[in-house]
Amino acid sequence: HDGSFFTNKVVQRSREGWEFEAASVVEDVKKNQDSATKGIVLRKRLQLMMYNNMLRIMFDRRFESEDDPLFLRLKALNEERSRLAQSFEYNYGDFIPILRPFLRGYLKICQDVKDRRLALLKKYFVDERKQIASSKPTGSDGLKCAIDHILEAQQKGEINEDN
Repeated sequence: HDGSFFTNKVVQRSREGWEFEAASVVEDVKKNQDSATKGIVLRKRLQLMMYNNMLRIMFDRRFESEDDPLFLRLKALNEERSRLAQSFEYNYGDFIPILRPFLRGYLKICQDVKDRRLALLKKYFVDERKQIASSKPTGSDGLKCAIDHILEAQQKGEINEDN
């Protein structure tokens, strides 16, 4: 295993999952009466599809709808993280290190968002996957998701919780 979770091979192996997600988008659009009359904005539904494709590859999980509370929490944290990454403070701190002491409040906010995001991923995805892995052994024929490889490497002592 080379550590690449999103190689062409992995994407192809996940084909059934992403085809299902694409078909789900089509079904949801067909079910929505406004799509035939007023028109609808697809961006949010396509965003859910993208999240589900990533979650399937990483954790063998998916969200049922755009209203899923966990989806909304993860999306909000990712949006906050993205907004912080695009701010001037972030860029000044990276390129002009002497300004870093003046950005402590900003950097504290960044660390807080990072910590909350990682805690959410750990609680709802990593720890849940650990439970599944400990209760049913996945043989070489069982399709593993990315976190299974990471947890396996951790068990073998190749990596630890910090990295």
